[in-house]
Amino acid sequence: MWILRLIVVLALFTVSVSVSTACQRGQQHSTVTVEIVSVEPSPPLVGPTELRFRLRDDRGQPISGLGSVEVEGTMSHAGMKPVIVQAREEGDGVFVTQGFEFTMAGDWIIIVRGTRNGQAFEARHTISGVRSGIQSPKTPGHDHGASPTPTY
Repeated sequence: MWILRLIVVLALFTVSVSVSTACQRGQQHSTVTVEIVSVEPSPPLVGPTELRFRLRDDRGQPISGLGSVEVEGTMSHAGMKPVIVQAREEGDGVFVTQGFEFTMAGDWIIIVRGTRNGQAFEARHTISGVRSGIQSPKTPGHDHGASPTPTY
């Protein structure tokens, strides 16, 4: 008799865990996107850079009230030391970096991290065509054939 009770209890426990997990999977989490507003200098060059970007929610509305967020700049190849700085909010969902620097030419991935409504978020954007400060077509170093017109 006790074996039957144990089987029933285990079966009920399994059903309750399955229902709980299924409910959690159905929860909606807010999505944050990042759009680059400006890059100074423009076109983007290796060296100190000011990035202005806007964060938007899943309805496309600007996100404000966060104060500051973390910004990481990286590239897609191994051995790249990421640049990590803070960005402060200017208003209307626009943030500006403090102390950001492109350390080499090529295409950069910008990752913005923060917390909104108690949930961590991460949003990414690519800035293509960062150039070295020298405008020679035969620039030595790490230039991945940067495009003549940068995109962001």
